[in-house]
Amino acid sequence: MKNILKKYQWLIFDADNTLYDYDAAEKIALLHTLDDFEIPYDKQTIIDIYHTINHKLWVDFEKGLIESQEEIKYNRTEQLFRVLKVDRNITHFAEDYLYNLSQNDQLFDNAYAVIETLTKTHQMIIMTNGMTVVQKPRFAKSPLSKFFKHIVISEEIKHAKPTKGIFDHAFRLMRNPDKSTVAIIGDNLGSDIQGGINYEIDSIWYNPNKKNAQHQATHELHDLLNLIQ
Repeated sequence: MKNILKKYQWLIFDADNTLYDYDAAEKIALLHTLDDFEIPYDKQTIIDIYHTINHKLWVDFEKGLIESQEEIKYNRTEQLFRVLKVDRNITHFAEDYLYNLSQNDQLFDNAYAVIETLTKTHQMIIMTNGMTVVQKPRFAKSPLSKFFKHIVISEEIKHAKPTKGIFDHAFRLMRNPDKSTVAIIGDNLGSDIQGGINYEIDSIWYNPNKKNAQHQATHELHDLLNLIQ
């Protein structure tokens, strides 16, 4: 993979579940928020329940079935309350959860070493569909931020992956390099990989769990270290 990367000048990295361990951050934030609101829950099932609700809403957002991330924020809380059969202030819970999530910026193993090495040979940006109120604080305190030329947050620019608008914005920031010199790296076949395919740039699917899925990514990556080894 290291030799393959030589053809690219710019690398567009997804953030969550590519460089940042979003699942770990989500778990910590959710349990903290449930405790804040004194909501009882089953420790064996609560994470899977919330993850299923949240994942479905984000997929619908990427497909254009949900118009805004505000809808995600409130719909997932409402659905969670319905499952748990509790009555709390949806707005307060949703905002508290986002704050708790913004305080967690766990990186995957080797992410720092990989990005630090790549910055010597490539220019890089982060492109994320995450919410501004979550991503800005996380990136502000993250040791990775200093290595990226730009950080593109979909909610800030009103365009999300996989739509053309967010890639147009990123390319303007990169001063419109030739598409053959740019690749996107991400874990999501819908937003990251399909976005790259639609925009006619190379895509690298980060698949650490070696999921068996049909895809049209240019390359497949199982370990971040393979980017520099």
